[in-house]
Amino acid sequence: MRTLAVLPSRFQASRFPGKPLAPIAGKPMIQWVFEAAQRAAGVDRVVVATDDDRIAAAVDAFGGEAVMTDAALPSGTDRTAAALAILGESFDCVLNIQGDEPAMHPDTVAALVALMRAQPDLPMGTAACPFAHANDLFNPNAVKVVVDDRQRALYFSRSPIPYLRHSSIFEADFRPWLKPDQLRHFKRHLGLYAYRPDALRAFTALPPHPLEQLEMLEQLRALAAGIPIGVAETPFLSLGVDVPSDVAAVEALLRERGLAR
Repeated sequence: MRTLAVLPSRFQASRFPGKPLAPIAGKPMIQWVFEAAQRAAGVDRVVVATDDDRIAAAVDAFGGEAVMTDAALPSGTDRTAAALAILGESFDCVLNIQGDEPAMHPDTVAALVALMRAQPDLPMGTAACPFAHANDLFNPNAVKVVVDDRQRALYFSRSPIPYLRHSSIFEADFRPWLKPDQLRHFKRHLGLYAYRPDALRAFTALPPHPLEQLEMLEQLRALAAGIPIGVAETPFLSLGVDVPSDVAAVEALLRERGLAR
């Protein structure tokens, strides 16, 4: 299975302009993501899909490969599909690894590639890790996923799902009766996807779905259209960077793994 990893990377992020070039433990953010993708078993080629010459120049400076895509593209998935078309090569699997995930673990990427290899009929895949703290269940930036017995996604939400019912108390916040061993039933979605090329093209041709617009979660478009999404499990948390204050937490996670000082 020949696998392409695409790292969509825009300069004009509304909450953090220039985010891909933000220094994380001495390297630009996009370099951390690129190097993790390169180290992942099963990935044959890694490219950064960008619309900005400054990002392309930074990628070139650390020895990476950049593909210039249209600035008008509405999402990272569209940018991934555009990069695949520009390269004009044949791949069996295309990864979309968000360029603002500098702590993405290579083993997580490899687990997703292995899932797609093991299930050749699976059109789309993603990854999830355990929740370490109950408080994170109620953080809307920590997306939750519920899976079926085949490890395929049933639903993604910013709300804490599944809801933990109490026999007599009906409150939105179920932390008071959440037992420590019950936390394992909750899965935290991570910011990477895998597609068969045909599924990627079909997905980007679909209009946004109302569920996607309500939750601001693009993967709900696929589920609403009946596109199965397999979920590879990993023990490794990955933290996205949305605002400058997120950098410290990412650097701490990288230090914990021995990757940064």
